[in-house]
Amino acid sequence: MSTNAKLYDSLDLLYRELWGKTLHHGLWIKGNESPQQARNNLTQACLTALAPQRGDTIADIGCGYGTFSQLVVKDSDCQVHSLTNSLAQIQAATSHPKITFHYTDWLDHSLPPRSLDKAIALESLSHFSNFDTFLSATSKSLRPDALFVISDWYATPHLSPVEQLLLRHLAKTGAIPNWRPIDHLLTAASRHHFTLQNHQNLSTQAAPTWTAFFKSACLLPFQKPKLIPFLLKNALRRPPLLISFPLLRLAYHLGILEYHLCIFKKDA
Repeated sequence: MSTNAKLYDSLDLLYRELWGKTLHHGLWIKGNESPQQARNNLTQACLTALAPQRGDTIADIGCGYGTFSQLVVKDSDCQVHSLTNSLAQIQAATSHPKITFHYTDWLDHSLPPRSLDKAIALESLSHFSNFDTFLSATSKSLRPDALFVISDWYATPHLSPVEQLLLRHLAKTGAIPNWRPIDHLLTAASRHHFTLQNHQNLSTQAAPTWTAFFKSACLLPFQKPKLIPFLLKNALRRPPLLISFPLLRLAYHLGILEYHLCIFKKDA
């Protein structure tokens, strides 16, 4: 089991209590949204980018609890393959006749080559240590002219040693590889026959996620006292976890973390 899968499995209850079944950033477009509304803003932006059509076969790479997959099939007659390497997430996901859940790493999946019309990686790319390996596996699975949507966070280039140290600490706490600049993704994408169709920098709108997350974490023991033993156990096991939330907000404030939504098209 990968390091990030172990983290998601061990903190499954905590994540669901803090943030529900949508394990991704929110977008504060107006600025006064609730966390749920902000999360809905991001999923709607991703859904618009993906533009599912009748008859599409789509992969939701790193699907979490399958919440976005449910949104895809809600209003479109398509089939979704939802993949996660977290057993806890698979067990908590809601089944649907148009969704096939796969308990596997994306790099080990068994989907046939060129079987997908579209794919989305909603904050899963950052869990892969090598962009080229990830993009190679994705390119092989997509048909020519297929759309590929990536919504994720990145480091800004030319960081100072102190900024690099901060991001390394935060990445280690979150059990993900060090963040890389988005230019690394764009360059790698071109090597694997993807053409960028659209690109949005959503850093300002995504940054308040971590203020909201920290607030939820602080209030949780008072709102749900029955969770206090679980929270204390994890606080002792992972002391840096709680402090990582305001540090992530600081990283956005300092401009050393960025959030981008990209739409690629696989070359014919």
